Amino acid sequence: MSEILDIVTTYLKSMKLSYEIKPVEGKIQRIIVPYSVPEEKLKYDVIIDVSKHFVRFWTLVMRHDLIQSKKKQVTLYRKLLEANEQLAEVKYFITEKGDVGIVGHEGVKILTIDGFREEFGAIPYGVVYFITTIAKNLNLSLKPPSHDDLSIYS
Repeated sequence: MSEILDIVTTYLKSMKLSYEIKPVEGKIQRIIVPYSVPEEKLKYDVIIDVSKHFVRFWTLVMRHDLIQSKKKQVTLYRKLLEANEQLAEVKYFITEKGDVGIVGHEGVKILTIDGFREEFGAIPYGVVYFITTIAKNLNLSLKPPSHDDLSIYS
């Protein structure tokens, strides 16, 4: 798996992105990439989990405790499902706690720099879409959580 990790870090370097490799229990290696979208004044982390068969890209965009209303939660979940159908490469998910995130996968056997950039780029696009479209329509005021905010990063 170190060969795959080397390929991923080479791709990140070619994109001029800084990163930190974090040890994780199990059969994955985790890379945390601090990322920003200056035009939206956003800073968050893109997480890349490298395993034997897949490279998984993900981030969290909203903590579960920001929506208390069950009716608003149902509306949010519906909007996420609609976005999953409408947006290429952007797939939203919900954790067991109800945190909202974005995820993408690329198979190791077909991993190329172009595929890597496409999957990686879907994460910032999904964050901006979530904040400017979904959260805005639901009158949610939020910013993406940092890895210090949520235990799912550890």
